[in-house]
Amino acid sequence: MSTPHNEPGESPVLTAVVTGAARGIGRAIAELYAERGARVLSVDVNLPPTLKGQRRLKADISTPRGRERILHAARELGGVGALINNAAYQGAHGSVMDVSERGWARTLNVNLTAPLLLTRQLVELMPHGAAVVNVASVQGLLAEQDNAAYNASKGGLVNLTRAMALDLAPRGIRVNAVAPGAISTEAVIKAIQESPNPMQTKRDYEDLHALRRLGTPREVAQVVHFLGSAEAAFMTGAIVPVDGGMTASFMMAGRPVY
Repeated sequence: MSTPHNEPGESPVLTAVVTGAARGIGRAIAELYAERGARVLSVDVNLPPTLKGQRRLKADISTPRGRERILHAARELGGVGALINNAAYQGAHGSVMDVSERGWARTLNVNLTAPLLLTRQLVELMPHGAAVVNVASVQGLLAEQDNAAYNASKGGLVNLTRAMALDLAPRGIRVNAVAPGAISTEAVIKAIQESPNPMQTKRDYEDLHALRRLGTPREVAQVVHFLGSAEAAFMTGAIVPVDGGMTASFMMAGRPVY
């Protein structure tokens, strides 16, 4: 299939594909793209909420069938201007000594292998000037104790971003990543509320950051949108922390982040 050609710096007026779009950061990204006039293909294992200009797709990015469904839907929508690899699995906590093999495999499959394979499938629909943005984590830059699988998956995604940037540059496709800190998603809020001392737990989360607060999904979405736009036309292979200064100080390293 032939795709439109865009001059360097142009932003293709095509579909933004957002994975993990049912809630949290992914939902905020899909909402922002829709607000700013893009066609949005929102993908999740749960059905994403309805947005104006959005097509919802229930699909598992970690399976060949799920990725084929995404490819088919994106082709019907006319091409991909931005691919946001946001979907992630965080259900395999454990140290290097006790994380289960099943949990390890599931985490790396969803968080690392699936973004590679989905990107590779959708490249044929991405014209010169398109962009890929991977949603990594500060745990791809610094490790957290007793969370070996997630650390490894996000660390791999950080360096996969650089490899993608180099390999896709000849096609005129840029690849960058964001590395969020503790963000006030549904999962983080639930963890705080279910802790023995929610007020203290909230302060502990906030104190991980130089700005002494949690980030919002919208704040991450704004950086993602920038990286996917023509305003970032000379950026590729970059890993952008959106972490309120968490990684600016070694004194904060090793504190729990979910």
